[in-house]
Amino acid sequence: MAWYLVFWRHRTTATVVPAASASQARSRAHRKQKRGYGSILAARRANAEDARLIRRGIWVRRRRDGSSPQLGSAQSKARARRQHSRYRRWP
Repeated sequence: MAWYLVFWRHRTTATVVPAASASQARSRAHRKQKRGYGSILAARRANAEDARLIRRGIWVRRRRDGSSPQLGSAQSKARARRQHSRYRRWP
């Protein structure tokens, strides 16, 4: 059984589910769906580095475009934080 990342319409990050196929991953993720997530856009098999993080029990954050805020250089992580804060609503 492999790990799949299921992407939602109104979420920036994916839900991780163990499944044998993409269709099974979609149905399992559908059971975990919460209000506000929107519909399922895609189910992709987790790559080697994501699977390693999942096995270690680390929360995997992967964007739909394939980039990750967890992995990469310190410079790219800082750039991702700045971009995130730009879109954050301030009171």
